[in-house]
Amino acid sequence: MAEITNELEVEGSTVSVIHVDESETEPVRTILAHCTKEDLSVTIDEDDEDFNPGSFRRTKRYRTNNTIDIEVTSAIAPDLDALEKIGAVDSDGKVTFSGEDRKIQAADDEFIEIAYFDHKPDYTSVDVEADSELLHRAEDCELTSPEVDPSQTPPTASWTWWVEGDFYIDYSSSA
Repeated sequence: MAEITNELEVEGSTVSVIHVDESETEPVRTILAHCTKEDLSVTIDEDDEDFNPGSFRRTKRYRTNNTIDIEVTSAIAPDLDALEKIGAVDSDGKVTFSGEDRKIQAADDEFIEIAYFDHKPDYTSVDVEADSELLHRAEDCELTSPEVDPSQTPPTASWTWWVEGDFYIDYSSSA
């Protein structure tokens, strides 16, 4: 583990949020957002309960639940394909509230990845796993709270993924 920890230095500030479809022979990666590290947050939170039985001198703590949220802010794509892919809008660009459209399921061989780069990659030829400095992967995600901010230049869209499955800090398909 020490070797992995020592290698997890991220110098670049370019971040790509990617939808991955592995249902075919070759994975298909679709860029959902291209942003900077400042426009992204990954929050991992755990809650616990205290239990203090009379026969013990110390309070016992039990982890009761955990949540992982991925919050993204990015310029709105001119064709809205990314927002349609994640279920925030329909093919006409109208906001949708369908829970089924907003889910990315590992059972369907779909995932969300966050790739950090020290340059703006050429997405037509980049090998995301090999060329990124760090690659997160989230399974079983549900989109919530899409927001459009027209006051920004260019206008931005932001959304939050609730990660309900596994989350990999440093993903590699060969592991």
